[in-house]
Amino acid sequence: MPISGGHVNPAVTFGLWLARKIDARRAGLYVVAQLAGAVAGAFLLRALFPVGAGDATSWGLPRISPYISFPQAVVIEATLTLFLVSAVFGTAVSPQAPKVGGFGIGLVLAFDILAAGPLTGAAMNPARAFGPAVAASDWHAHAAYWAGPLLGAAVAGLLWAWMLGLREEPRAPKA
Repeated sequence: MPISGGHVNPAVTFGLWLARKIDARRAGLYVVAQLAGAVAGAFLLRALFPVGAGDATSWGLPRISPYISFPQAVVIEATLTLFLVSAVFGTAVSPQAPKVGGFGIGLVLAFDILAAGPLTGAAMNPARAFGPAVAASDWHAHAAYWAGPLLGAAVAGLLWAWMLGLREEPRAPKA
């Protein structure tokens, strides 16, 4: 399946790049666009909602529960993202995949959010955490939302590339 750019998650892009399903230039452009979109979305929320709304919601910024440590949050985010990126490979990227990509990926997202939402916010996406962090000027424990997802995506991308023999040259998108 050619990659269309429909993924909006730098961790997914990173996993696809490691598995050589997307070239470095395109991956870099995707990540820049993903981060810019996240920042634009967060500032749009600030413009649409009253000032006090940000105090109650932190503009959508995910938070680490006080009951877990920073390293635990990184491991949780890595595990959630490993599941997510595996679902992307298993349902949308693999040539043997059944054509249920969106549904399968959505189920994994729902499971991840239900399982770990109260612990880390279940971001699974560095852009998802980055945009609100910029809008709220709050960088507390922000590194967990980069380290965990990129680690999980790396494990998933390399594992899928190895298991399924997906290591091939990136294909140019069809015009």
